[in-house]
Amino acid sequence: MKKILIFIGPPGSGKGTQAKKIAENHHYGHISTGDLLRKLQTSDDIKPDEAAALKEMKAGHLVPDWLIYRLVFKEADSYLDRGHGIVLDGAIRNIPQAAKYQEYFKEKNLADEVVAVEIGLSDEESFNRLSKRRICEKCGEIIPWTPELESIKACPKCGGKLVARADDSEEVIEKRIV
Repeated sequence: MKKILIFIGPPGSGKGTQAKKIAENHHYGHISTGDLLRKLQTSDDIKPDEAAALKEMKAGHLVPDWLIYRLVFKEADSYLDRGHGIVLDGAIRNIPQAAKYQEYFKEKNLADEVVAVEIGLSDEESFNRLSKRRICEKCGEIIPWTPELESIKACPKCGGKLVARADDSEEVIEKRIV
């Protein structure tokens, strides 16, 4: 298996779910840009430029590329420098970003070790999934909406409280999907 797997797709397409499963099954590092950004939001060591970028994210705008690179490359280095593979989810959203990642992997002599997987999903289905999903406050487990899971009140994994994510409001979802 290649050393670097990159999942690409619209919000709610299941990138994180698939990336997490593969990372666990193959002992790879799972790097989620969403998780990195949420972690940064709660950090005590946040820089002013990062705070400004996070404010834009909360309003539903894409985070600037420079911040994504800073976070992802630091995290990737921590795995790759120890010889581990990585699974990226949500890291690449446009051609300039893809070129920057290609340059990064080339510098690491890993250009031939990259595989990208695109998960397709209509805007309508993306909106439906995001507006109905819940997340565990305690462990971060994402609970998709299904008729079977509609009535559960606690996380099946840890028992934590299930809530809607702040960026899963209708206004923010519409901006994220565009």
